[in-house]
Amino acid sequence: MAKYFPLFIDISNKTFLVVGAGNIAARRILKLKEFGCKIIVVAKSIAVTIMDLQDDRLILKERAYDSSDVENVDYVIAATNDEELNERIVWDCKRAGVIVNDASNYKNCDFYFPGIVTEEEMVIGVTSSGSDHKLARRVASAIRYNIKEIISECKKEESENTKQKDFD
Repeated sequence: MAKYFPLFIDISNKTFLVVGAGNIAARRILKLKEFGCKIIVVAKSIAVTIMDLQDDRLILKERAYDSSDVENVDYVIAATNDEELNERIVWDCKRAGVIVNDASNYKNCDFYFPGIVTEEEMVIGVTSSGSDHKLARRVASAIRYNIKEIISECKKEESENTKQKDFD
């Protein structure tokens, strides 16, 4: 299995299409919102938890997916509970040249949605390149639990090093 390169990019001017509105889609939407991108959600039924997030950057379309939905978007996340539909979405994206993530099949992914840890200016992404989601989730959780202490220690060391240089 190939290792995936962690590429951090500015997505604030990008558009994501999320097809599906279940638990996985909700987690992806919540995380994407932190990065300021435009998100279009297409699903036959949209949970209240997602409806409550609606604003000018989150557009909800409560209807069935249509192949034309992949037009004019930068990234697609296929997060339905229907594997055949997810595969159709992947096929539509490949045909249209759109980067896609199939939440139900890592082999259909152009990119993985990592476990994301954010604290202050730090953004940390954790992935197992699709091989072990539970391990990646546990590692991200451990980082989340310890990140404030780690940042505090690093800032303290940085401050002490700066003071030492001032005396040299």
